[in-house]
Amino acid sequence: MYLGGSLLEMSGMSPRMKLLTSDSAGVTHVCLYSYSSGTYHPRYAEGFTWGTWTNKQYCKKGARICAIQTRVQKYTKSGDNVALDGVRFYCCANVVGVTVHLDPVFELAGGSGTGSYFTEQRQISVGLVSSSQIDQSTSFSIAASMSASIDYKIFSASLSVDTSFAQSAFSSTLSTRQSKTTKTTTWHLKFGDPLFVYQGRTVVKMSDGGSFEMAGEVLQQSSKKLKSTAIEVLKKTNE
Repeated sequence: MYLGGSLLEMSGMSPRMKLLTSDSAGVTHVCLYSYSSGTYHPRYAEGFTWGTWTNKQYCKKGARICAIQTRVQKYTKSGDNVALDGVRFYCCANVVGVTVHLDPVFELAGGSGTGSYFTEQRQISVGLVSSSQIDQSTSFSIAASMSASIDYKIFSASLSVDTSFAQSAFSSTLSTRQSKTTKTTTWHLKFGDPLFVYQGRTVVKMSDGGSFEMAGEVLQQSSKKLKSTAIEVLKKTNE
């Protein structure tokens, strides 16, 4: 499944050439290139020979053409109708790595105490905390697709907590679709009681080298300290 992507525009092919009859032609031919064994191979469709080829444009390594958009001139009774005069191809990348981190917000080991309560505050960053080569809207779109897919679920976790704890943290990161925001959390704690609070943070890596991180707003708490705080949800060889 390919998600997100960037625009590869080839609308510079208009017009291809002017004919002797003063007739104009729009897009007359399109050549696609496949890549194998370190070489790009042209794939020509049936088309006219008129016009001049534009420069080749490529998707980034690890991305694929996933959509096409055409531009057609509106019909007119007077003048020339060239029909297709522009083409856009969209390049998309594949999710190849997903890791969920459980970052400690605060840790209280517990022990002897008076049984009285105290207040603890911490500032946390939530939402899209960082991204590389991927814009915000694309990051949110990928997160939404992952949230809806069964391919991105934590079925088992080698942690000192059950799977539902880790899945809750993971789900919180995917559902917090907002720009990076700093929030203050307040806890009313009892002396002597152990409490370990964690925030989920998911790192997503794409096949074209892009990546982003999202931090969840819902904090997870446990009476035991986690032995491991990183869960690998998905790991694939770049395609």
